[in-house]
Amino acid sequence: MNHNTIYSPNGLEIWVPQMDMNGKVLVYDALTYTLKNTIGVGMMPAELTFSSDGTKAYVANGDDNTVSVINSTTKQVTATVAVGLNPVGAWTGSDARMYVDNEDGQSISVINVATDAVDQTIDLGFMPGIASHNGNKKELWVSDPVNAKVHYWTWDQTMMMWMHGGVFITGAGAHAITFTADGNTAYVTNQTANTVSVVNVSNHTVSKTINVGRKPNGLVLKM
Repeated sequence: MNHNTIYSPNGLEIWVPQMDMNGKVLVYDALTYTLKNTIGVGMMPAELTFSSDGTKAYVANGDDNTVSVINSTTKQVTATVAVGLNPVGAWTGSDARMYVDNEDGQSISVINVATDAVDQTIDLGFMPGIASHNGNKKELWVSDPVNAKVHYWTWDQTMMMWMHGGVFITGAGAHAITFTADGNTAYVTNQTANTVSVVNVSNHTVSKTINVGRKPNGLVLKM
């Protein structure tokens, strides 16, 4: 079973993690669909994402409580990073960091892409849905599906640590978060409510609620 499938940053390859006890990532040619590489990772890998510069792939190994780091050119695992319990994805920040949502650990592990070390662990007190970084506004948003909320964090005065900034209500099963290119508007899928919340980022309020189909999981903005 594969959790997600993703194009490489250059669009020439398709990367597919295989959820198994002997986890692996399959890399296919995007034009011919020929299998090019099989990369061993940890147990039960879920989401695969790429760093913002495209040089590394990050695979969340749910049963290992680790993230495998893969050189996107050589297809070699270069690091295995210990994170919280049951990581689902390492979500890409535009600040050269990856934000790992640990569902059972109820935390976010902040990985520095340059060092592949955890710079900070953010204790949430709730099971995260997804972590999403808004580089333009320098905020980190984390969805709280059980409580129908989104929490956000801002940099402290030393610009070294994320500090809790506030919380607002979106809808039941709050999950995926996507920002517009200018960072001024966010869209949040609410899986249980079957809606999408349109959020004004400057004041963290919902400006509109859009009814959609059942259990909306994610969204892509066409600009």
